[in-house]
Amino acid sequence: MKMIATLFVVFAVVSSALGECPVPPTIPGFDIGKIVGRWYQTVESWPENATTFTLDFTLREDGDFNFTARIADDSLPAEYALAKRTEYQNVLNVTDPYHKSRYQTTINIVDTDYDNYLAAYDCFIFPHHSAIHARYVLSRTETMNADKLAQLTDLVNKIGVSRD
Repeated sequence: MKMIATLFVVFAVVSSALGECPVPPTIPGFDIGKIVGRWYQTVESWPENATTFTLDFTLREDGDFNFTARIADDSLPAEYALAKRTEYQNVLNVTDPYHKSRYQTTINIVDTDYDNYLAAYDCFIFPHHSAIHARYVLSRTETMNADKLAQLTDLVNKIGVSRD
């Protein structure tokens, strides 16, 4: 696993320099269907005034996912999207069914155990280049073990996705 993470970091740096989002290496035995359900954004990577930020993945009959992102205190409206499977096991293309966004987004899953944590980043795909937008360190509960949070945060930071 460390070798895969190291190769991915090298590829991410090179891809970022070329203006393309890196595709994370396939995680052996990865099953994207197991991400179904609610995920909580860890507090350290979301604005201080937000109470809880959640991402919900609901499996559709066609094998893709309905995707909902919301803040529990409703300080911002919920966002609804369709997350489509891609040729890469751990990458989803997110499309806006209401066409509020002009650009495609991908969710790139870097690491998960399905039951406790998920580390990912998203990329915006523009007409002539793509760019890493944000990182996600998610948990099935509203809190996460500090050591695991630090490990996953370090992993996504190496890709070039910082909190700032």
